[in-house]
Amino acid sequence: MTVKRNTSILTEQEPSDADILDFIAKHPEECLHLRRDDGSIDMDGVETQMKKTRRKQVLESHPYSIYQGSDGRWRTHIKDEEKAEGRKLIVRKSRDDLEDILCDFYLTDHEAQRRLSHTMESLYEEWLEYKALHVASTTIDRTKRCWNKYYAGEDIIRKPIVQITKLDLDIWIHEMIRRHEMKKHQFDNFKSVVRQELDYAVDLEIIESNPFLSVRINTRRMLQPERKKSDKTQIYFKDELTKLQEMAWDEYYKGVYPTHQLTPLAVMFMFLTGIRVGEVCGLRYEDIDDRELTIRRFIRYPGNEVVNHTKGTYGDRTIPLIPQAIHLIETARTRQREKGTPDDGYIFSMREDPILYTSVTKAFTKYCEKMGIITKSSHKARKTFISSLIEGNVNINTVRQYAGHVDERTTLNNYCFDRSTDEEKYVKMEKALA
Repeated sequence: MTVKRNTSILTEQEPSDADILDFIAKHPEECLHLRRDDGSIDMDGVETQMKKTRRKQVLESHPYSIYQGSDGRWRTHIKDEEKAEGRKLIVRKSRDDLEDILCDFYLTDHEAQRRLSHTMESLYEEWLEYKALHVASTTIDRTKRCWNKYYAGEDIIRKPIVQITKLDLDIWIHEMIRRHEMKKHQFDNFKSVVRQELDYAVDLEIIESNPFLSVRINTRRMLQPERKKSDKTQIYFKDELTKLQEMAWDEYYKGVYPTHQLTPLAVMFMFLTGIRVGEVCGLRYEDIDDRELTIRRFIRYPGNEVVNHTKGTYGDRTIPLIPQAIHLIETARTRQREKGTPDDGYIFSMREDPILYTSVTKAFTKYCEKMGIITKSSHKARKTFISSLIEGNVNINTVRQYAGHVDERTTLNNYCFDRSTDEEKYVKMEKALA
């Protein structure tokens, strides 16, 4: 077989399978004509099969029942806006004749053809672009991972959306839950894709209603139970935090970070305020007022983009600054003045733009490696701060406000861990039971 690209012969040698597949993907019509001309493909047979497939799709998507009356004739309805009931009756002697009428009706109806052509797979990229207008890039990244993990390769995403029934979804969703042994947070991500994409199909008037909304899942019975992660993986214990602070101060004074010199200070500041890594990178001196810090913005990763609002739905929040936190801010400003860099902009940056997000996150990884403990991300500093306040008997509603949580259940369920060692836990229990 001679493979051509752009009407010129690529090579005199026999092409590889990869060359052939690449060419077919880019020139499907040329290949089809080639195979037809050399007799490899029976075009009449292909056309017949395509008609059968199209007929099957049309009849499966027909919204009305097809039935035989007492007179032996076959009946069904088709939409007709001019009729009072919005439909009209069709009667034929045989079922084949009736189905022929239906196929003629739908296949000459361009709107019906358009609706038949849409699948979840074909609509995915368009829906994703629409979704990106309303959510953060991190949400889009999570959606893509979810699609690749749960949806890619599934038969249901290649089925015309107009033919997807509530029963189809019910069976498929329950099979997916069992196959992937989903927990609640996994299922929440999974279901949001099918629900939102079918909502989008409704907006495009491909379907009249979203069949997913009728599916009922007993999540308590079907989903795997969520088990809270162990304390040692979620927070820094007191001795670990002491070692980390020693390393951070040592790196600061030695100037380990030539560009982002204030990175060690930013790391320690997170333990004293409970703010997120994107928030500490975006802090400006204007956010400090009378020993209080107001969180107004954050730095989005990737891209180090400045976002002039807070993460989530809570809005701006204010956190008191204890003396150690104020000392870190004063230390940062002193270094900025010594080096002749801006001392009225970003608190932990030596430049006009904010400190790099990754400079802070990588510091946490490095400190954990030096201590010989499991890697604990920058988010664990936030959990350590919140757990420390709860352990110190700060009112849970106050802790919730400092954390920027709308509901205290989020604070207690996801951010409350015990910082005590096993020995300290034993002593507390003994004292409590004495």
